Amino acid sequence: MGQPATLQLKVRHYELDPYGHVNHAHYIHYFEAARIEALEALGLSLPEMRRQGYVIFAVELNVKYLAPARAGDTLEIATSIREIRGARSIWIQEIREATSRRLLVTAVVTGAFATEDGRPARAPESFREKLSALLVPDGATAQSQ
Repeated sequence: MGQPATLQLKVRHYELDPYGHVNHAHYIHYFEAARIEALEALGLSLPEMRRQGYVIFAVELNVKYLAPARAGDTLEIATSIREIRGARSIWIQEIREATSRRLLVTAVVTGAFATEDGRPARAPESFREKLSALLVPDGATAQSQ
């Protein structure tokens, strides 16, 4: 069983909406940055995957907004993988305010491996081995580890 990867970042003033909250679209960027950082930490940077002839795309994204973040908040984004099956992977992500540990936003992201020409492809065994470091069993949240 693996462990979630974590990334911390500070909310910047230009990410706020007129209500003083982080605009909902910025959370998508936060989740993307956390997935890319997690992949890089495993030795699977996007350029490295392309060098080996593969890409990974987000093909579905389900986001739940629970509480707002504000300028100056430090956020902790936890990223884990629930499942890797064939070309598909299910990523579980949570954003918490780092000090209070208050859960702000959750996401379930379906990723698809493909060859560079866009054809779905089973994740290579070498990728699966590296990704297993983030594999958390079904039903466990990213932060419950």
